[in-house]
This record gives sequence, C-alpha cells and structure tokens, in this order.
Amino acid sequence: MMSTAATQPTLCTLYIWPSRWNLLSIEPTCIAAVFYLQLTIPGKFEVVECTNPDVSPSGKLPFLTHGHATVSSVPAIISFVSSLAKSTSSGARDLDAYLSASQRAKRIAWCSHVEANIGDLVAYSFYSLDDNFWKLTNPTMASMLPIPQRYYVPGRIREMHRPRLEAAGLWTQTASEPGKDSFGKPYKKDDPKDEYARAFEREKVSAQAKASFALYVKLLNGGKFFWGERPTTLDVYLASHILLLLDPPFPDQLMRSILEESYPTLVEHARNVQTDVSQIPRQYLVAPAQKQSLLSLIPRPLSNPPKMKESQMDEADLRFRRMRWMWFALAFGGVAYHVAQLLIKVTVVRANRRPRRVQRREADQEHEADVTDEEDDEDEGAQDGGDPSL
Repeated sequence: MMSTAATQPTLCTLYIWPSRWNLLSIEPTCIAAVFYLQLTIPGKFEVVECTNPDVSPSGKLPFLTHGHATVSSVPAIISFVSSLAKSTSSGARDLDAYLSASQRAKRIAWCSHVEANIGDLVAYSFYSLDDNFWKLTNPTMASMLPIPQRYYVPGRIREMHRPRLEAAGLWTQTASEPGKDSFGKPYKKDDPKDEYARAFEREKVSAQAKASFALYVKLLNGGKFFWGERPTTLDVYLASHILLLLDPPFPDQLMRSILEESYPTLVEHARNVQTDVSQIPRQYLVAPAQKQSLLSLIPRPLSNPPKMKESQMDEADLRFRRMRWMWFALAFGGVAYHVAQLLIKVTVVRANRRPRRVQRREADQEHEADVTDEEDDEDEGAQDGGDPSL
C-alpha cells in the first residue's frame, strides 16, 4: 500500500520579496507571479517570503521550485505552469487558452511593454525620487533585512536601477550635488535652481507616464479585462504594476495622482484583478519565514539549481558578487592573521618563562648549597673549640 505522502502531488514553492502595504510583495513581478499561480493552480502552491535573491539561479526574485525543477523570472514561470496545464492530472489551467494566435502574439508584446515602461514608472517611484527612497523604500527594505545587509542592500538595489532609469530619462537629477552625512544619507541644500529642475523633470515624467497609461486605456476599450470577462496574463502583468503605484504610502504621490485623476479606468482594472484573485476559495499556503543568521551572508544556492554563468550576469551583480567574496577572503584572512599572531606571542612568552624557571631553580640550588656549607663550617668550629684539654 502506498503511503498518503507518496500519493500527494508535490507543491510548487514560489520565492518572493516580502509583502507590505496590504500587497502581496514590494516587487511587481513577484505580485504578478502570485496572481498568476493563484488563478491557474489555486491551493497547489506555497509562498516563501525571501530577502536573499542569491538563492535564485538567476540572482533575482521571484523564482519557482517544483520537485527537482527550478525556474526563474515570470515568463519562465508562466511557461512552466502552462506546460503543466497540458496534463489533465495536474489540475492547472491556461489563462490564455481561449485567445487566438493573433491575441497571443499581442499579449507577449504587451507584457514586455508593461515590464519595460510601467516597470520604469514603478522603479522611478521607489528608487529615483529621493523623498520616496529615503522615507519609504530604504526603511521598508531595511526592516526586512538582517544586519549587516540592511545597511547596504537598499542602496545597492537603487544603484542597479539607476542605469535603466537614466536611459529612460527617469532618474532625478538636481542642479547641485546634495550633501551627505556621516552615514552617506543625502541632505538637501537650498538652491532655487533645484526647484526649477525638479519642476521641469516632474512635467517630463508626467507626460511620459500619461503617454504609457493612455495606451492601456485604449486597449481596454471600456471592458473589464483586456480580452473578455476573465483576466489573462496581460491583465495580471498590468495590475501588479498599477497596484504598486497606488497603494504604497509614498511621500511623493505623483503617479497615484495621475492615475486617480486622469486614468480611473486603470485603477478600476487593477482592483478587478485583485478582487478576482482574492475571491478564489482555495488560497495558497504561506511558508514560515526563513530565519536569518550569519550564514545568510554566504551566497548558497538551493538544492542543485542550474548555475548561472558569469557571462549571463549583469555587470553590477558580477561586481557585487566578486567584491563580497573579496570581503570574506579579507575577513577570514584577518582573523587567521590575528590568531597566528596570538599563537606566536603565547609561544614566545612560554619560551621566555622556561629559562627564567631554570635560572630560578639553579639559583635556589646554589643558595641551598651555600647554606649547607655554612652550617657544616659552623658545626666544625663548634667541635674544635668545645674541649680545650685536647
């Protein structure tokens, strides 16, 4: 007879950045992954909140494990679950099964557009605006991370987004360089030029955001979802990004203001997708949070995931990984050096003490010999003067 555990199907495990602000994650692709799995394999996966992207084969979250299979990135996860949907025993379903070949091709292009363009607007809100980064993003991420990662990881992630935002014209620049305190945190210098530069940049960003949002309003064409009455992969992609522009308590609410005032259709669409996901009876499992320790500083992969070649990594990740290994080498080398120095000092002290002990013993022996000789002389003298008749 087969055991009950052997007959139960293996759960998929999804690793994502932790949840905040009543949202499933602080990262849009992680929210999209959870939405997609809940709509396709409800109750057949679990979620693990993770703050160490190095456990992923690609060095980024989200990623999915199922048995011995490990897939990273949302497109790869969607492709994997779609392959499961072809098996009747899996119970998975394909969100885009009813789409025509033309609609499927458009869906792929639009999903890429969401990640590139709306994703830039999300990154702008989290990492480009100084007020948002220092008052919301940095403290939020620091609260999730252990020591010492909380002191450098948020800044590292911000710098990773900087080239992309600069290329998109969404990196906030000021006329004068900001000052920095002893912790590297910038503080504002009053300069009228900065106010004009910020006002100009906000107008430019607003125009860019409105141009992107208008495309999706036109594509929706007044419908509840893009292609019918059920959410597709494109609906999941867009809603996950729009929600992160609406719900976090940003000090600078530029994107939220634009959406609520000029594009309420997109706000309603995102809420529709969120509601559909939350109303599914079989909810996913949430695994216990992983305990952090000093061992978490060491990059360790999960059970034999496919290794990523250095040529496939971007320059920032590669440089960071090499610098971290260099830091560990220096740290362990420093400890080994101090231990060696301590052993040498102990050996020298012991070596110095040994001759002193020998000298002390010889001196004691000589002193005892001298005392014995003196006592013998006194005894002989007493015997010589004790009887005068002799």
